[in-house]
Amino acid sequence: MTRTRSRRSRLASTRSSTVSIRARCAASAPSRGGERAGAWCSRARAREPPVGDRPALDAVLLDAGGTLVRLDFEWMAETLAALGAPADPAELRRAELEGRRRYDRSRGLGAAHDEPHAAPNGDIHAYFGGLLDGAGLTPPLRDLALERFFERDARVGLWRRPAEGARAALDRLRELGLRCAVVSNSDGRAEMLLADCGMLPGLEFVVDSHRVGVEKPDAGIFRIALDRMGVPPGRALYVGDIRSVDEVGARRAGVHFMLLDPYGDYAPPDTPRIARMDELATWIESHFELPARSQP
Repeated sequence: MTRTRSRRSRLASTRSSTVSIRARCAASAPSRGGERAGAWCSRARAREPPVGDRPALDAVLLDAGGTLVRLDFEWMAETLAALGAPADPAELRRAELEGRRRYDRSRGLGAAHDEPHAAPNGDIHAYFGGLLDGAGLTPPLRDLALERFFERDARVGLWRRPAEGARAALDRLRELGLRCAVVSNSDGRAEMLLADCGMLPGLEFVVDSHRVGVEKPDAGIFRIALDRMGVPPGRALYVGDIRSVDEVGARRAGVHFMLLDPYGDYAPPDTPRIARMDELATWIESHFELPARSQP
């Protein structure tokens, strides 16, 4: 999606650049549907494939917005407070999951692993409307907040904070001998925003949909990255945060998929997921055969 005719099309591009298998099962981890995290994680570990049955992995492709860089919830909270609707950044972070669900529905993706059949760009107003509804805002205040959000994105972007654990994740993946690159639906600014957040040193390159003329969930944008790396689809993993864009696109391209799902309740239980980016390397180590140079 590109930054062209409307605020909706501008912001849609950046947003897309959008059982949970926890790599670390802390007792304080969020529960899923009343289930204690420890019990759930024990069952997740039981599903780890035997060493001899693990597929080989050479590369990790990652989404940008919502995965390596996150929404500026702090700025959003300050903006809402100035409008007379105080909100805590943590509350907005939790409400963002409702925004994802509504965005998925706008693309025709339901609760199951459906293929999208709605308009290709979805509805970014559904995403932010869901977030603000989840935070308790109602019209007309919600509409004014949306206007402020769109204005901010046009000037400096909204996905401009490093995601928790993202830098450490890139460092660890490199230690494992894995190659890393970004595949993002963006408006030409993905590389700049990643640089501002200190992510570029851990990446070989950035594929920005605005610059290559194809966007997720089209498999073509993944093929551009894979061809550049010389890596076959079955030896790559894609990490993203939006099912209707990232999961569907990865499956179409034939690459493995990992969902970033901080609360573990966004997707069906069989979707591989992590709560934080710094859990990624440990999960990969237990599910894939790594490049020879990373082995003891």
